[in-house]
Amino acid sequence: MRKRAKTRGGTSNLDSLVDIVSNNVGILIILAAFMALFSIVNPRNPDEPERQRTALIPPQRLLVPWSHPSNKNAVLFMIQGNRVRHFDMRTFFRALASKPRHERPRPTTVEQEGLTIRFFPVTNQIFCLEFKPERRGGETWLQARGEGSRWREARARYGRDRFYYFFWVAGDSFELFHEVRKTLQEQGLEVGWKPVAETGKLEMCSGFEGSTAFQPQ
Repeated sequence: MRKRAKTRGGTSNLDSLVDIVSNNVGILIILAAFMALFSIVNPRNPDEPERQRTALIPPQRLLVPWSHPSNKNAVLFMIQGNRVRHFDMRTFFRALASKPRHERPRPTTVEQEGLTIRFFPVTNQIFCLEFKPERRGGETWLQARGEGSRWREARARYGRDRFYYFFWVAGDSFELFHEVRKTLQEQGLEVGWKPVAETGKLEMCSGFEGSTAFQPQ
């Protein structure tokens, strides 16, 4: 009885070993078949240099906007409806200076062609400006690059040594803004910008912490 039990135990262990070996051999055969199929579908050219077979992704340069203080003066623009509009502040301040003066500063409105600017004095040193441009004002980029355009006039007047360009950008004109910014940066100008709603008011104040939002980037 003991001999028979030992014989049966040895046979069982041998069968288990055979099963394990068979399973492993089967897996290797399947892997070999897959490798052969893969080599047929994607043949490798032995004459091709290894560096050409390796897909290399060229590095890309990413510009990250970062606001920074500047001693230069801001030149204000708006891009909306794929049109560029310059806010001529020299004309505004001349018109503001010609208005009657009062003992106490009070809000004043200055009308320009297609643009209303409202002046809100807080103190003698601090004030706010509110801009309300017409929807279809300004120039297309093609018009702006033409002779005698207001864009070219502003470019000639406000150089990179003393000025940086700041843009309010509506959601429908980001592609145009990217092209304008690239052109200015290639010419060595600093550019800042801020997104705005198409129907939102444009406001700018001096002397407050919010004024740092209008720095070049």
